[in-house]
Amino acid sequence: MATKDILETISVNIDRKLQNKISENSKDNEKRYEYEEILNLIGFGSTQWIVLFTCGLLLMMVINETMGMSILTIASQCDFETNSVQKAILSAACFIGILLSSYFWGYLSDTVGRRLILIYASLTGNVFSIVSMFIPSFWAFVATRFLVGIFIAGASSTTYAYLGEFFIARHRPVVINYASMFVGISMAYVPAVAWLVLSMDWTLHITDDFDFRPWRILILFNLLPGFIASLVLTQLPESPKMLLALSKEEEALNAINWICRRNTGRPLSDLKVFHLKTESQPIQENVLIISKSALTAFKKMWRETKPLFKRPHVLNFIISCVVMCGVFLSSTGMGLWYPEIQNRVGGTNEELTVCKVIDASIEKKSRIGNETLCDDTINTKSYIDSITYGLTYVAGYIILGIIINPIGRKGVMIGALCLSGLCGIALNWLVQPISIVVVFCLFLMLPGLCISVLSGAVVDLVPTHLRGKAVCICLMLGRSGSVIGSNIIGALLESYCDLTFSLFTGCVLLCAALTLVLPI
Repeated sequence: MATKDILETISVNIDRKLQNKISENSKDNEKRYEYEEILNLIGFGSTQWIVLFTCGLLLMMVINETMGMSILTIASQCDFETNSVQKAILSAACFIGILLSSYFWGYLSDTVGRRLILIYASLTGNVFSIVSMFIPSFWAFVATRFLVGIFIAGASSTTYAYLGEFFIARHRPVVINYASMFVGISMAYVPAVAWLVLSMDWTLHITDDFDFRPWRILILFNLLPGFIASLVLTQLPESPKMLLALSKEEEALNAINWICRRNTGRPLSDLKVFHLKTESQPIQENVLIISKSALTAFKKMWRETKPLFKRPHVLNFIISCVVMCGVFLSSTGMGLWYPEIQNRVGGTNEELTVCKVIDASIEKKSRIGNETLCDDTINTKSYIDSITYGLTYVAGYIILGIIINPIGRKGVMIGALCLSGLCGIALNWLVQPISIVVVFCLFLMLPGLCISVLSGAVVDLVPTHLRGKAVCICLMLGRSGSVIGSNIIGALLESYCDLTFSLFTGCVLLCAALTLVLPI
């Protein structure tokens, strides 16, 4: 009897354990996981590295296509017979295209998906870039470069969003900083490739009005990183977080399963993940697609954006936009002219200040007159200085990654902008070529580093549902600073060099003062 009772007890216990196991499996099958929980389970792996590299190439393409014009304006000046004002227009064309279209690409990426926008916008921009290689007319070339800007704005406004959504929160700031290093790599890549290509001396006579010269091949090298990135993107999944925001749970699960297999070699089911939590506030329908009227679409977009211009966000947001405009004006607006200025400085053996060299080159040109042949050569020193400028950016991003947490965003920005202002003042009296290069690089690079820092700050200054729009608008207004800065230099540099540098120095110091007000 005792034995029978023991056997019955054992049987009951086994049944209970089996039922508990079945119950636990059932609960595991029904449990819904947060997206970041699953990323933690999967871990950092090959997918993240591929996405980081791909997004870095996209950022390279944007910088190549915009800042690359600083080399092309010099190399094409004889073919197009351009003056300083026309060079400024050509340099600004791509920026204007990005400025006018960034918000729409950002809006589409929030409602259609990141990956498709990145692929189609980048490839279309590449097509227009290739077309521009064969255009003989200056104004038609400017118009085509403007169209390039319209489409590469898709990569410019969407890349960081796509990149960030493949990483957990604690990895995101570091990863974005590493992606930003590709900006510096691009700054070195453009002059290095130009040095190689423009050292060739040949001309293909196509028509009476059109000779194909080596500088046009530079356009192909500038778009190459974006083309490679677009091909890689065709093999990558859409951002799972974006799919969840669009209430596409099954597609999101497939995308995460793709990540899991690449990182761990196992399917997601091995981690007991079968269901995901969708976004609490799914994205609404795309107003640009469903609206029958353009006016209705604009009204809807304005209603969604208007909270940024009301309390409690309006003051911080407007100050952020002004500072962003100022740092773009100083770093990119002047940066577009850096090779041109250094090309003139490198063309003299005398120890003179930057402005005295520019004045001397103008006097020499007017003394010789218009009978001389056009000279579009770029001296070796200018290439080396431009490569140094790019490498300075890379070093700057490495240092920024180390100091930003201990010092904080505000401390880093104020310190960088004040040091840049001191460098701008020093350029008025420095005459040693090496010291001019070092100080000039710092003058341009330090405000440039503040762009990524301020973008991250804007994200934290506004609520989640406004962040994408806030960053997009802030960067749009920032790029308007690039256009303004480039045209100020084109109009004033040769006639009022000292005043031009003083304006840019004053702008940097004003941005430092405004940063004091921001709660970052």
